[in-house]
Amino acid sequence: NGIGNTDDDDNILVFGCRKRSKDYYYSTEWEKWTDSNRLRMIPAFSRDQKHKLYVQRALRETDDGELIARHLLERGGAVYIAGGSKMARAVKDEIVEALGVRLDGGGKDAKRLLNKLKRKGLFSIEAWS
Repeated sequence: NGIGNTDDDDNILVFGCRKRSKDYYYSTEWEKWTDSNRLRMIPAFSRDQKHKLYVQRALRETDDGELIARHLLERGGAVYIAGGSKMARAVKDEIVEALGVRLDGGGKDAKRLLNKLKRKGLFSIEAWS
C-alpha cells in the first residue's frame, strides 16, 4: 500500500535505533505522515531510558501483542525487516510467536505462513552483521 489517505494501520513502521536525538532519521517526514493518519509509527530508542527498548519488545507490547498478527492475518499486510542480523532474528521470532498464538498449528503454522508470504514478496528480511 502506498502512502496516501489511508487508515494509519495500513502503513506501520516499527523503527529502532539507539538515541532519538542522534539516530532518528526521516523523523520530520514520518511525523508528518503520522499526523495525517497515513502512518502508524512505533519507535524503539534503545538508549533513551534506563531499560533498553528494542524493536522486538515494542512489537510485542503494541496493542497487547496483537498488532503484527492483525496486520498479517486480518489486513493482508506485508512485513519488511531491515537491520542487524540479531535484531532481524529476534523480530522474526516475535512474529512467529504472535502468529502462533492465533493459528491452530501454533509456531509451525506461523512459520509456514511466513514462508508463503515470502514467496509472494510480502515478507522479507534484509539483515547484516
